[in-house]
Amino acid sequence: MMAFLKWDERAPYEKAIMAALGIAIVLAILFLLIVKPVLTAHNTAEANANKALRDYEIVSRAVPQLAQGPSASGAPFNRAALISTSQRQDIRLSRINPDNGTLTVWVDDVETVKLYQLISTLMTQNGAELSRATITADDNGLLSAQLTLKTN
Repeated sequence: MMAFLKWDERAPYEKAIMAALGIAIVLAILFLLIVKPVLTAHNTAEANANKALRDYEIVSRAVPQLAQGPSASGAPFNRAALISTSQRQDIRLSRINPDNGTLTVWVDDVETVKLYQLISTLMTQNGAELSRATITADDNGLLSAQLTLKTN
């Protein structure tokens, strides 16, 4: 490598310039490989933490309302009520499985606010009773849920 650069034939100022350029290249590579990914990871983690905090606030506000139990103020809860409510709230149901007085519903790729609004609406306006819920978040911050609701 030194023969390729003809290091011994260079003047001292040329050697200093080439050394400074080499150091600058090494520093740029270290920045791109170490510092930039750490800064990006920090920003991503901060955004994820903020979203989790917002989701927690939504859930903590919704839990007291959901804990009140079903009210019979609206139409009776059945499959048709579930479908019309989800359509009004622009939520696509992946699958509905009726079974002995319950409906098991799968919802994929929905925002946190929309999912909890759907659950709240079904319970408060249609008198549905939520007997089981499994909710998971994907890498995009969207939720997938499997809800088991008792019909009346």
